[in-house]
Amino acid sequence: MIVSSTNTIEGREVLRYFDPISATAVIGANALSEIGASFVDLFGGRSRNYENKLQELYKSVVESLKQNARRYRADAVIGFSVNIDELSGKGTQMFMITAIGTPVLLNEIKHIHAESVGGDIDGSVIKNKVKASLIIERYIGIYTMDNATAEFIATSRLTEFVPLLFKAMNETGEDQVFKDRQATLYV
Repeated sequence: MIVSSTNTIEGREVLRYFDPISATAVIGANALSEIGASFVDLFGGRSRNYENKLQELYKSVVESLKQNARRYRADAVIGFSVNIDELSGKGTQMFMITAIGTPVLLNEIKHIHAESVGGDIDGSVIKNKVKASLIIERYIGIYTMDNATAEFIATSRLTEFVPLLFKAMNETGEDQVFKDRQATLYV
């Protein structure tokens, strides 16, 4: 599952947003950690003990957030943020980490390869590629295709239509409309 601090996922479209979710984890710092941390505090440096505990806590809360998102059957969590707090009192010290995010359902965005003309992307090429993608998606057979669509397929010379043309070659029909469309495709 994707977990991202951004509000979008590259190459994907958000189909549905669910209510924001959160996950919290708390871990105590033991006496030995306290003694080690006091030396680090006095002499400077890094406290590996605390760093390891915080890393463990972070992993735990991210996994918990993912599990919460799976209950929604979400594909990702976006807008992810983390807050780490220290809780202390009555001789104890603990760390609390809270993660928040929005579970979402995603749809993959179709990428359409566009040829460039003189260094710029030609808008008519993009328009034709989109139209071709829609035709291929909706193609059932030559009978369902109108003459304008058959003409577009024949004149566009887009490679996307090659599998569709092979499929159409295997179709058979007896009436003149069928034969006219087939002839248009194979000019």
